[in-house]
Amino acid sequence: MTVEAHAKINWTLEVFGVRSDGYHDLRSVVLPILLHDTISLEVSETISCVMTGMPDVPPEVNLASRAAVALREVTGRRRGVRIAIEKRIPAGAGLGGGSADAAAVLNGLNALWDLHLPKRELCEIAARVGSDVPALTLGGAVLMEGRGEKVTPLSAADGARLPDPSAIVIFTPDIFASTSAVYREFRETDCGKGPNDLQPAAIRLYPGISEAIRQLEQQGLTRVTMSGSGSTVYGVRS
Repeated sequence: MTVEAHAKINWTLEVFGVRSDGYHDLRSVVLPILLHDTISLEVSETISCVMTGMPDVPPEVNLASRAAVALREVTGRRRGVRIAIEKRIPAGAGLGGGSADAAAVLNGLNALWDLHLPKRELCEIAARVGSDVPALTLGGAVLMEGRGEKVTPLSAADGARLPDPSAIVIFTPDIFASTSAVYREFRETDCGKGPNDLQPAAIRLYPGISEAIRQLEQQGLTRVTMSGSGSTVYGVRS
């Protein structure tokens, strides 16, 4: 079985107080884009994962492998899978590449292992894997809240206000943005200065993001802003 794992942008990203588990409460409109990894899934006795296009990630931090393990643990199925990922989504870019892979694995294995789990149950399992995984497991444009575990599809009216993915232009500068470092740098005074509350903190740490924004603005794109914790910026082609 071959599945696509689509990257995402954060159309909006609001950051609130720190939770008891150490994460920040968030509210974000998450929109899948055309950029994607390609994942092949093959039934096996064990769970394994190989990647092309970037160095392999150890199993304990590989979200695709962790998603398969979590699904097997929850369902009690004694099955394995051989995962092969052709990477196109860059790491450290705010595009949710690892989360997209995990979400695609959950949806793919739901069919490959004949589980027939409803989306909501898959999203609950996804929340065990990573913060962006539930939104990408549900698919489509969604409102993500909490740590990322609360996801709601946008209404038809709200979705109609968003651009078509083909109109979104992304640019990823040669900067690996550390999510944890950006959140540590975040200040309450950063809120409300644009669609993404994390952008001021990311620019303080990685000034090159400002130049990436300027380059897209010079191309005549509208609503140029940063996705996630960076470093990718995007704009809309009119």
